[in-house]
Amino acid sequence: MTKNMLAAVAVIFVLGNLCRFGLPWWTIAPFAAVAIFLLPQRSGLTAFFSGLIAGALVWGLAAFLADNANEGVLSSRVGELFQGAGRGGMLGVTTLIGALLGAFGALTGQMAVEMTQTPKKNYYGKRRRNGRL
Repeated sequence: MTKNMLAAVAVIFVLGNLCRFGLPWWTIAPFAAVAIFLLPQRSGLTAFFSGLIAGALVWGLAAFLADNANEGVLSSRVGELFQGAGRGGMLGVTTLIGALLGAFGALTGQMAVEMTQTPKKNYYGKRRRNGRL
């Protein structure tokens, strides 16, 4: 992991934890996009994985803390509705949803960075388009 990726994970994690208080569940995706737009990554893959890690940490931690607060009653009952998935299954699905939200939000931010950058000039001063001069 690079420093820039760790910084992006930290920013998404902090903003994601702040959005749990009074904002809708999906707000981690725009926060991840803004974080990656401000801290661009080397490629879309590193942006995707930084959002994936941060989203999994935010939602997994939130689900784990809420599950421990009610001693697993709610997650076990909801798990029974979904073909007998237990506490771990429900926590895993919740973590997966958060991870994918963060990952696709971060990928959107990286694509916005790439769209706003001007194409690089080659040696002759001409701009490259589609691999040609």
